[in-house]
Amino acid sequence: MSTFLNGPKVYLVSKPSVDWEQVAEFLEDEGVPPIPDSIRAGEDESAAIAEVSARLCYMSYGKGRKDIADFITNLLASKDGSVFEHINYGFVFTGVSRSLSHELVRHRAGFAFSQRSQRYVDESESRFVIPPALVNGNGSSEHAKTVLSNALEKASEAYSQLVEALEEALPREKFESRTDRRKAIRQAARSVLPNATETKIFVTANVRAWRHFIEMRSTPYADREIRNLAIIVLEILQREAPLLFGDFTFDTLPDGTRTATPKYSKV
Repeated sequence: MSTFLNGPKVYLVSKPSVDWEQVAEFLEDEGVPPIPDSIRAGEDESAAIAEVSARLCYMSYGKGRKDIADFITNLLASKDGSVFEHINYGFVFTGVSRSLSHELVRHRAGFAFSQRSQRYVDESESRFVIPPALVNGNGSSEHAKTVLSNALEKASEAYSQLVEALEEALPREKFESRTDRRKAIRQAARSVLPNATETKIFVTANVRAWRHFIEMRSTPYADREIRNLAIIVLEILQREAPLLFGDFTFDTLPDGTRTATPKYSKV
């Protein structure tokens, strides 16, 4: 029996880091006010990176806005988003479908992806992600769930059968190594796997890119699975970097799902 998943798991695995000794040395070498007189963000490393990079453009250390919230808000309102590209967060997503990952990897600028390979990894016991429309449906959706479940079970069986058939059909002497032959078998067998097949993907992006992803994918028009993922990522980033993501507000649609909208669009 196959395993069916109802939603993603999201792991924040990498965050911004500041070498404060090097920052202090830079400020001293430039003859500008030292920490904390120059860096209003204090130990808030995500905001500090934005502040250090933004103030460098005008060498305004120790000048102007002394409130970091006001400083960051001014950057957002002015759409000076380039400085947010210095700040990176990395996530591991599991329990997401290949449908979702096909949409996710379309976000190119500012993103890096490392995805589970169907050529190298055996998918004979792969898990499947149930579309959100069927997860919390009423009784009338039970038939649809049964249709989907049967289709996914058949696909899983077809994958295993195709692997066995290719094991017999592909001559070993035609391959330089066992790994090459195994890869050839799995890359051919994956052709019968549906978009609902679970994938795992490591995604790193800068703050500007994450804001764009969230803004695009948390609208009512976005696919519900990727919208749900975008909302989860936003909630995590609001806790991690409230000054950089706090302008997003949430709404609930009639179907009970949520959306998010930024006060400062297209930064």
